Amino acid sequence: MALKWIDLFEGLMKEAIPFDENGYIVKATFDTEASNYAVIELIAFKNVKNMNMSDKSVTFYSDGYKVFVAYEPATYRFRFQEPYLRDGIYQFPVRFNEVEALELPKHDKIFISKEPYMSQGSFNVDRPTGGNITYYIYNNEKVEEHIFQFINSILVDDLRITKSVMPQVNEHVKRNLEYFYRAERNASGEG
Repeated sequence: MALKWIDLFEGLMKEAIPFDENGYIVKATFDTEASNYAVIELIAFKNVKNMNMSDKSVTFYSDGYKVFVAYEPATYRFRFQEPYLRDGIYQFPVRFNEVEALELPKHDKIFISKEPYMSQGSFNVDRPTGGNITYYIYNNEKVEEHIFQFINSILVDDLRITKSVMPQVNEHVKRNLEYFYRAERNASGEG
C-alpha cells in the first residue's frame, strides 16, 4: 500500500520524506478560543535544493505553490476585512477578489484561492502548536485523492461542515493544482 501522509516534522526527523520528487504539505491552523475559524494551507513543491530546520520552523529552498482554504464562521468579527490585512492566525495572503467564496448554511463561508500564491526560491513552514497540524502528503498515483481526503477530513470532521459542499471544495483545489502541474511540465520541457 502506498504511503499517504506523515507529520512533517516527525518525517523530517526520521528522514522519511523524499525531497527528490514533488511534495505536498498540508498545514491547518485553528482558532480554538474565539471562534471556529481555520486556515488550511496546501503547499505543492518540487526540486528541493536545500532545507534548513530550526526548533520552530523549517525553510525549504524550492518554489512553493500555496493554495489557501479558509473556513470563516458567521461569528467572526472581522469578516469584512481583506484576508491579507487580518491579524495572526486569521491572515492569509489574498484579497477577496482572489478567492472563491462558498456560502454555507447559517452564513458561514469557505474561501479558496482562485490561483496558487507563488513563493519563489524558498518557503517557510512553522512547527505547529496548540492543536494545529502540519503533514507531508506522499506523491503517488493517488496523491490528489489523499489531498482531498485530508482537507475534507479537517472541514467535515473537525469543523463540522456539511459534506455536500466538499465536491465544490475539491474542484477548486484541483484547479489550483493544475497551475503546479503546468509549471512542472513547462520546467521539464513537456510543454
